[in-house]
Amino acid sequence: MEDYHILDMIGEGSFGKVYRGRKLYTTQIVALKFIPKIGRSTRDLTNLRHEIDIMKSLQHENIVRTLDAFETETEVVAVTDYAEGELFRVLEDDSSIPESQVQIIACQLVAALYYLHAHSILHRDMKPQNVLLSTDGVVKLCDFGFARTMSPNTFVLTSVKGTPLYMAPELVEERPYDHNADLWALGCILYEMVVGTPPFYTNSIYKLVSMITGDNVSWPPALSPTFTDFLQGLLQKDATQRLTWPALLQHPFISHAINVSDSCRDAALASPFTNPLTTSQALARAKQIKERQPPSGPPRIIAHVAAAGDGVTLVRA
Repeated sequence: MEDYHILDMIGEGSFGKVYRGRKLYTTQIVALKFIPKIGRSTRDLTNLRHEIDIMKSLQHENIVRTLDAFETETEVVAVTDYAEGELFRVLEDDSSIPESQVQIIACQLVAALYYLHAHSILHRDMKPQNVLLSTDGVVKLCDFGFARTMSPNTFVLTSVKGTPLYMAPELVEERPYDHNADLWALGCILYEMVVGTPPFYTNSIYKLVSMITGDNVSWPPALSPTFTDFLQGLLQKDATQRLTWPALLQHPFISHAINVSDSCRDAALASPFTNPLTTSQALARAKQIKERQPPSGPPRIIAHVAAAGDGVTLVRA
């Protein structure tokens, strides 16, 4: 802490407290996230350190940078870029955002996700609370507490992590899923930005699961055909039919302004999440899906979140 001067508290949650600070002897403003060790299991602390390691490795203009990290006897402290506002707060205050502004934000979120997936990282908790907005219009994706770096031979996951309102059908049904679950969540965020609520919204977690898996999305007539087509591609219930890489980058809603670096494109060529699978990879993926299918019966997700209500963060190993 000898390198930073605390200015004021800017947030507090179950994870701990976030302060705005300044690096000593400079004018650099940063955010300092103080996470108590007390009450956390060894596994929790291992996951926390894993999150910080992931964050340190990320270098993209639309992803919050982790500038520093250190530990005291009682806390883990992560020092990150400081961004002035959350997309969630903007939506709370303004209800919705004009499509032209949504398009600008969409381009930046797509670039951030492409970077992650090119490096075989799944975010797994895409939601407005994890999208930061700076005063100069730069969008930054944050909070990698549920992120997972995929090993070269792992193509799908089964652990359910995320926030129910933004979970893809395959997640709430507890079927094997991949990076396309992030893209469904992206579609939910963009839809909420123009409509004011996610595509499926209810006060009942039981009904929410039913809506996500069975109901059709209601498409407002005010949306442009291009934006509607983009959202329809992202919000396909069948993950195999969802708009994904590399075709997503060529969609006219974002292709005119998407910024993808050459280094990111090079990484994407080696990633099974941004590049078409080889025959052997496709066979390995199909085998993993078959082996990891859930037992028959209703989705167990309901039992895990029913008592907490909608919009809660679900964590189940």
